[in-house]
Amino acid sequence: LSLALSGTVLSRCPSCARNFANIYCNNICSPDQSLFTNVTRVVNRTTALGSRQLAVVEYQSFYRKDFAD
Repeated sequence: LSLALSGTVLSRCPSCARNFANIYCNNICSPDQSLFTNVTRVVNRTTALGSRQLAVVEYQSFYRKDFAD
């Protein structure tokens, strides 16, 4: 997912674009992911170098109401 693409789609609402970017960054970069993320689906994939690894393709996120608001 590209934040630039979402910014284009949400450009008519700067607040929406900022909120989306904030949630996206929390989902991807937060050191506390384990507190609000439940991985529900993984798949095996092969990297460009030929090694095998697991990739998360589906998850659930749980946020406090004050964060969501």
